Amino acid sequence: MNIDLNSNYKKGILRVALFLGELMLENGAETYRVEDTVLRICKSRGFNHINCFTSPTVIIISDNRFDGFTFMKTIKSRSIDLDKISQLNDFSRKFVSDDNIDIKDAMRELKSISNSTSYSEITKYISTGIGSAFFAGLVEGNNIPTFIATFITSILAVKIYNKIIKVSTISAFASLIGAIFIATVGIILTQLNIINTPTMLVVGSIMPLLPGVSFIKGLRDLISGDLISGVARAFDAGVTAVSIACGVGIILNIWIKLGGTL
Repeated sequence: MNIDLNSNYKKGILRVALFLGELMLENGAETYRVEDTVLRICKSRGFNHINCFTSPTVIIISDNRFDGFTFMKTIKSRSIDLDKISQLNDFSRKFVSDDNIDIKDAMRELKSISNSTSYSEITKYISTGIGSAFFAGLVEGNNIPTFIATFITSILAVKIYNKIIKVSTISAFASLIGAIFIATVGIILTQLNIINTPTMLVVGSIMPLLPGVSFIKGLRDLISGDLISGVARAFDAGVTAVSIACGVGIILNIWIKLGGTL
């Protein structure tokens, strides 16, 4: 009976660690940070023989002792949410320092963090538009029509990206469609003489789609020795960047061939 209780307790701790690692990966944490957190959670409850393998698409936790418990979870969607990462870090520190936290309470708190929203949708979209519009202003798009057009276009592009990503879950394809939309809007507004050139609008509006954070995280994984994860993240960021370039390039190339100028 005691063996069964110990086994069930170990399974519970491993499930907590797996769920925590899953949430960290889904919200943009680095691979080495996820593995370190998972191992700390297990060691805090006396399980010192745990192995953890993490990549951007899967997390595996295994006990290399005689019972051989193994848990695996595939990661199908990833984003960047630093507020959730902060909450998950706070939870892991609290769980490690307090031995009295019940497994059910821990799972309940993790589910609450998973379902939480840092900012409202309208706040995110307005912030996206303002950031894009001011960036366009930094690259000589410093006039009111370009500012307003970039503000609106970037918001619509992100909304289109989010809609597509819910259907296909392929970030490169969603980025391609978003870039095509941005370039098309820039050309239409130029033809209507609302803005002088589509260049600044395009440069400002594609900023929310660029995978800069993912690329930097890939480099950090490579530096920390996680070669598979680092290469995967960097390659994914590169494919997304190429997709954005192709989307913009296709539309601008068609426009130039029809007699337009940049």
